[in-house]
Amino acid sequence: MLVTTSVDAMPVQCMRIPGPTFITLVAAIFVGGIFIFPTYKLYAWMGVSAVLALGAIVIWLWNGTGEIPEKETKDVGLGVTLPLYVSGRDSVGWWAMFITMLAVFTAFMSLVFGYFFYWTLHPSFPPGPVPGSGVSWLGLGATLLAGAWCLTVLSHQWNARGSARGFYRGVIAAVVLSVLGASALLMGPWSARLDPSAGVYAATVWLLVIWAALHVAIGVIMQLYCLARRIAGRLTSRYDMELANVVLYWHFTAITVAITVAVVAGFPLVA
Repeated sequence: MLVTTSVDAMPVQCMRIPGPTFITLVAAIFVGGIFIFPTYKLYAWMGVSAVLALGAIVIWLWNGTGEIPEKETKDVGLGVTLPLYVSGRDSVGWWAMFITMLAVFTAFMSLVFGYFFYWTLHPSFPPGPVPGSGVSWLGLGATLLAGAWCLTVLSHQWNARGSARGFYRGVIAAVVLSVLGASALLMGPWSARLDPSAGVYAATVWLLVIWAALHVAIGVIMQLYCLARRIAGRLTSRYDMELANVVLYWHFTAITVAITVAVVAGFPLVA
């Protein structure tokens, strides 16, 4: 497929795309199940659909994207030679991730708006006193996840420099910090004994924290995927499109975590 600039349609890449496959249809069906089954309170089936959807998507990505080309460039005719593989801001995948995360971030900010909307409606929102243990856990989670974000960025840089050892150590450490950080976020409202069914404040706090933790979990899957690709030789210091896209995802995730902790832990202290 010929990739061109968005304004003047100048050719910039000859991108190799995967051939026809049914795995995309399978992935779409199971992703639909994630949203349909909860409507009928079939939560176990929702979990099954989520696992199968994840498996189908990983198979699709592993076999159909990020293929290392047999040569750097290709003659596309009329004396024009274009690269077969690009990474970072020059790649279509990077911009697809950017646009997707803008949409996700917009949805997240609507949840943040809901928090402050209820604050304008209810004099006791947020209620006092502020649970100190919950704030401590949220602060710890934010610190750990900031470290995970930094290590993910550094892993990309180490990989670009050809340091496989630095990449492996960085990604593994980032995964550990991500798991610990997401757990600490969830421990915040849990340790404060916030019952999401007791009132709108607790429900809103839980929703924001779960949103952030869920996106961290997705980020962990992405980190492990890049780790597996590097081990399999499908990701190198030169061909690192997936890793560049994951770093971009983690930029948005880090911002999401920072806003979540600022709203949930910081705002009640000044409200």
